[in-house]
Amino acid sequence: MLAILTAQGDVSLVLPIGLLFGGLLLIAVEFFLPTIIFGFLGAIVSFAGIYLSAEAGGGVCLAFIVTFVTFLILEFVAFRRLLPQTGVGRSLTNVSSNDGVAVPSPAALAPFIGKTGVATTVLAPSGTIEVEGRLLEAITLDGFVERGVAVTIVEAGAGRVTVRRLR
Repeated sequence: MLAILTAQGDVSLVLPIGLLFGGLLLIAVEFFLPTIIFGFLGAIVSFAGIYLSAEAGGGVCLAFIVTFVTFLILEFVAFRRLLPQTGVGRSLTNVSSNDGVAVPSPAALAPFIGKTGVATTVLAPSGTIEVEGRLLEAITLDGFVERGVAVTIVEAGAGRVTVRRLR
């Protein structure tokens, strides 16, 4: 094995300790720059440090493994729980909301309930209707409605309205 000996002939743990904590540092970098490369390299470097620590004996190797697992858990907890509460963590986290932007909220479509529109596409059972000059996604309760047929809005949902053929 690759033993590094001190002047007294003992196994030096400087390199294994450096590799262990260097690997943990690379894993920590992975939380900020998620590329899988830093985490993978960090694991390899840490495992190399654990492997080299085995030269000093099984007890030392076990201590390295326990240290690695403990620090890995602490890193995970720190970056998942504590970091988002700091200023740096908030700047890294997207907290904006898109509510009602991509899909209109049901409250935005509620004023259309009871209004009459015209099917601009075939509703089989879903399609598009026009109400007061505005195009809305619609689903019909009547199963199939031809294009150009008048419909009445009976319900507003998330991003679409429910209609019935006007009789």
